[in-house]
Amino acid sequence: MPPERRAHRERLALRGALLRLTPPLEVLAEEVLGLVSRIDLVARDPDGAVTLVLVAGAGADLARLGEGIAQRVWLAPRLADWNQLAPHLGLAAERGVRLLLVAPHFDERTRAAADALGPDLVRLAERLPRGDLDVELHLLEAQGGDSNPVLLAPARRDGGFRSGLRD
Repeated sequence: MPPERRAHRERLALRGALLRLTPPLEVLAEEVLGLVSRIDLVARDPDGAVTLVLVAGAGADLARLGEGIAQRVWLAPRLADWNQLAPHLGLAAERGVRLLLVAPHFDERTRAAADALGPDLVRLAERLPRGDLDVELHLLEAQGGDSNPVLLAPARRDGGFRSGLRD
């Protein structure tokens, strides 16, 4: 099968998998020219919240997370314009834009970064093949907790280090 046809079939399979999520995500646009690259999909949930969907290949998830955060910032102020052009979509511009990053597997750094940003901004979904022409998305839950106490520790007021050392 030619690569462009395979890419089209994979995109159709992803659209179907998005509709099977809870809540389902309806695709509004594909291959949207974003900040400096294309956004794979832009979708909305039944309440009008907008989700930007980026697909990452194996090993590219951390870089795509960074790109997705930048694309969120680029897309959010444009939602009011989209509502003006297509008011029937009922986009909830005031809720901002969520990123859904889809990949076959996620690096621990990607998971930690997504956890730090929180599920209202970033969600991760593992893409699981279901036959040749279909995929299933498994949404990953935030790991929570103090996964990195160094980053989460409050600043010391006495000027010393946590170990007790001084300048």
